[in-house]
Amino acid sequence: MQLVKKLFSFLLCAVFFLSLSVSALAASSPEPFELTLLIDGSDDTTVRAYQESYAGNLYLSLLDLSRALDGTAGQFRLEYGYSAENGESFTVRKGQSPAPEAPGITRLHIAPSPGVNHLHLSRNRFYVEEQERKYYTYRSTDRDLYMSLLDVQLMLDISASYVSDSCIRLSPGTGFSVPMEELIAQGYFDAFDSILLADADTGKALYSSAPNRIVPIASLSKLMSYLLLAEAMEEGRLHPEDIITISQRAATLSLSADGIVFLSPGAEVPAQELLEAMLLASSNESALALAEATAGTEEDFVRQMNDRAAALGLRTACFYSPHGLPVYNDSTLPAKLQNRMSASDLFRLVRMILSHYPDITQITCKQYCKMEKLDYNTANSNPLVFNLEGVNGLKTGSTNKAGYCLAATMPVRSGDETHTVVLLLLGAESADVRGQAAELLLRYARDYYEKNGF
Repeated sequence: MQLVKKLFSFLLCAVFFLSLSVSALAASSPEPFELTLLIDGSDDTTVRAYQESYAGNLYLSLLDLSRALDGTAGQFRLEYGYSAENGESFTVRKGQSPAPEAPGITRLHIAPSPGVNHLHLSRNRFYVEEQERKYYTYRSTDRDLYMSLLDVQLMLDISASYVSDSCIRLSPGTGFSVPMEELIAQGYFDAFDSILLADADTGKALYSSAPNRIVPIASLSKLMSYLLLAEAMEEGRLHPEDIITISQRAATLSLSADGIVFLSPGAEVPAQELLEAMLLASSNESALALAEATAGTEEDFVRQMNDRAAALGLRTACFYSPHGLPVYNDSTLPAKLQNRMSASDLFRLVRMILSHYPDITQITCKQYCKMEKLDYNTANSNPLVFNLEGVNGLKTGSTNKAGYCLAATMPVRSGDETHTVVLLLLGAESADVRGQAAELLLRYARDYYEKNGF
């Protein structure tokens, strides 16, 4: 009898928690609605849309949008594809009329089914023409994607404006330009801990927000590690073809929640592969293995990081690890310690690297990289090398305290002259917000120099 009572109690608890989880799922599911579009030279139309998290954060159905823009300068076709090797993918074909309804595909109703989350926000495999892009999109059950209004403008190079909460105006014949003054006035960039957009060749700042604030920098710490490694290679103390024997400490880190690339103790890996894994996949264990190979111990390498920062005049820099993960002191009341620096000092560090070791961008410009000895394939963690032509570096990073950070580099032209623009963006609330804000700022820099020169 006691067993029956226990089983009954267990089932009641299970039903209770299941109901809570279903309710939570329903509550977190965005609710679809019909959004009115005013398109230049065309009749009003509607598209399915979602408002995610806060008012104005619109996600539009790309299938509906392709039909709405048919016959305009912004027309495109959304194609669905599948292969056994790559799975599902979506492709936007600019200038093409929308595809007819596929047979057997049921359109998604405007009214959501209670408790059913039929959308999932992720980086679906997505192409514009033949170029892969890294946008966050909602994937619906009817082979449609929902993309944020901002990304739609960036992708199609069209402008948009609000008429009301349920109506927007699209201007397919007007290219997208970054309304920098408006964004600043509205406090768009206030949500970030620190921002610095500047010219690496002249040192001129194009935009900044709290650039001297000292903040955690997460895996942007690996840029200082790279500088020490590049200097070791220049001095002949390390070579790309050197074989690094993986320590137990590095192998243990690779198996932790912060591990990226599996490393087994005693494995022998070329330094070049560890360097690529560190910069592209942000492999913490690879950074540790390289630090130990160069300095003997992690502690000695970190000491060198701080000494080098001081020698360079980076007064706000403080390092506790070669990779940027938090570390804890040995106290019975442990303190959580994170590498930190200001955006201004990070800019000085990036300028130093670009001027003395520009070959870093030969690694950081890659979209994908295959590492034979590690038996590991990776995509660049920096979405801008996919989304914005010309971006060639440098590093992403994130921890709970640091938020989402980015150090980006992009050559820009004005006449016959080329300069490199550097963006330091620290403390974004999410990866998609980081990517959108970074693309806006780099587009602004490119357009500014095209118009005004250097």
